Amino acid sequence: MSITCKVLDRPGPPAGPLEVSGLSAEKCTLSWAPPHETGGAEIIRYIIEKCETSRVAWTLVYADMMATTCKITKLLKGNEYLFRVKAVNKYGEGENLESEPVKAMDPFTIPSPPTDVEVTSATSDAMTISWKRPGTDGGSRISGYVIEKREKQGVRWTRVNKKPVYDLRVKASCLHEGFEYEFRVVAENAAGLSEPSLPCPLTLAEDPKFLPSPPTKPTIIDSSRSSITLTWSKPLFDGGAAVTGYKVDFRRSTDEDWTVAANKTDKTEFTVTGLTSGTEYVFVVRSINKVGLSEPSPETDPQAAMEREEEPRFDIATEMRKTLLVKDGSSFTLSVPFTGKPVPTVTWDKADVDLRIRGMICTSSSLTSITVEGATRDDSGKYIVQLQNAAGSASLMLNVRVLDSPGPPAHVAVKDVTKNSATVSWDIPENEGGASVKNYFIDIRDIRRQGWTRLTDKCRRLSYKVSDLEEGGIYFFRVTAENEYGVGVPAETREGTKMADTTDWETNPGV
Repeated sequence: MSITCKVLDRPGPPAGPLEVSGLSAEKCTLSWAPPHETGGAEIIRYIIEKCETSRVAWTLVYADMMATTCKITKLLKGNEYLFRVKAVNKYGEGENLESEPVKAMDPFTIPSPPTDVEVTSATSDAMTISWKRPGTDGGSRISGYVIEKREKQGVRWTRVNKKPVYDLRVKASCLHEGFEYEFRVVAENAAGLSEPSLPCPLTLAEDPKFLPSPPTKPTIIDSSRSSITLTWSKPLFDGGAAVTGYKVDFRRSTDEDWTVAANKTDKTEFTVTGLTSGTEYVFVVRSINKVGLSEPSPETDPQAAMEREEEPRFDIATEMRKTLLVKDGSSFTLSVPFTGKPVPTVTWDKADVDLRIRGMICTSSSLTSITVEGATRDDSGKYIVQLQNAAGSASLMLNVRVLDSPGPPAHVAVKDVTKNSATVSWDIPENEGGASVKNYFIDIRDIRRQGWTRLTDKCRRLSYKVSDLEEGGIYFFRVTAENEYGVGVPAETREGTKMADTTDWETNPGV
């Protein structure tokens, strides 16, 4: 006779492992197998709990789960979790089956930034922006794009579109005319927003451009047996867009059909070659901007292709060679007539000055001039005009003196320093203005203060001794020259001078 003994008890742990699947940033699925040891009674439910690894407390998720799989929701993105399951029979709760730590993360990432952002059209108050798709969508379909704008002087980026854009272009409205804008684009998928794209180049809010006006009537400045050189001036109106070049056409004076000499040249001078010796030609020039070609310029006078040479020379009166006196703030013009064949090229020079920027130079086939507005002491000096052609060269020097106050004194230095005195020395300004310096102003500033204090306004020497200074104090000095036309530009020491009883110490920071 055999006796079977059955132990009635709580169940063992569910059969592992506790698998976590379908994990995303907000949810996952748990699955397990029933316990091998049921405790001699039917499993009636399962208890599921979760716990963030950064905490010690377990949270009840399900208290009466009947199946061996369940969904866990309301996870916090980026947090790490543990899960555990225990079976329950009529005798009580069994042991726990615990999962490995898992992190609540989507199985995909944010997309890469969009590329090739550009403004394809612009008006005074709107622009159309286009771009290309990101190189990678991060494993999730791109759901839209966010476009941002920033003004040239701005710091913050602001959104252009309130709702995501699904196309690869958008129109930005309500812009301010005359302001420059840049744009960038952000892609969005289920994981979130990408990094911003590289911004497009700054674009000016302005209305579309127009054709430029034609250049002035071209001037023929040289010729040979097979070529003619002509020059022209820029158009008065560029159409609102920069002139990028010029088209040159020519014809025989007896013909009606035009021939292209240059489809595009970026200079205002061109030599037409391959001409027939002794034959007369006429020429026209058209301006080019990004919109297109202008109407033709007036035709040149007929010109034969023939050799001509004449050494350049100046045709000026004796009065022109005298120094020109100019009052400070006024304008002056130096006009120089000349001759030469072929027409000489003309250059204006002045030491350390780019006269193309400082002045307005106008040159024709027989006269060149430079006009300077708002003259200052720096416009004094020698102006050199140079002529050059195939037959030779010539140069002319013209003198201008602007009646202005002096420039800064030179080589300001501090010497003979004691506990309470020092001597400031300097040299005459390199540019004395329109007259010799007659007086100097001396100022002092304590390093602890912002303002300057006048020591004297009647110093006629090139040095000045300062007394009654504070021992250990640090001082700056400045010197200003004066002539009969006014007080000039100050020069000050760049480093402070400390009052100390030493004969070897000297500050000489220069001007």
